[in-house]
Amino acid sequence: MHRFVQQARRATPLLKRGYATETKAAESVPAETFNTSAFRTTAIVAAVGFVWFNVDQSIRNAGNKNVMTKWIEGLMTPSAENDKTNEAFAVKAQKLADYRLVYQEAQRAPITRARYPESFERSSPRALSAGVNADVSNVQVRTD
Repeated sequence: MHRFVQQARRATPLLKRGYATETKAAESVPAETFNTSAFRTTAIVAAVGFVWFNVDQSIRNAGNKNVMTKWIEGLMTPSAENDKTNEAFAVKAQKLADYRLVYQEAQRAPITRARYPESFERSSPRALSAGVNADVSNVQVRTD
């Protein structure tokens, strides 16, 4: 690493620090005016934006659509196709709701199994106080 730093120092010339007192007498500094390219470009962009806005307002008031709006509408899915898709989805959802409503009673409810079924076998039915706990001595726990 040290060798690399030394080679880099040799390859780059030493930069001389410039001071304000070292300016050359023949050096001319351009005048700072509003005629630079940045101000000119900004003025052109602002003028084009103003003209675009006014033309867009007049086109909209005439009843026609903007060029950008027409282009975006051309890229989008037509609303008639979206309506057909939504209608098909609504029909399928209604059929599923009707099926669940009619056949809900015929379907078995999901069975929730005990988390620790061995806890029924460990407890003693003799240690229960009367009226507080249920007697589960005859309960057969299914493990399937």
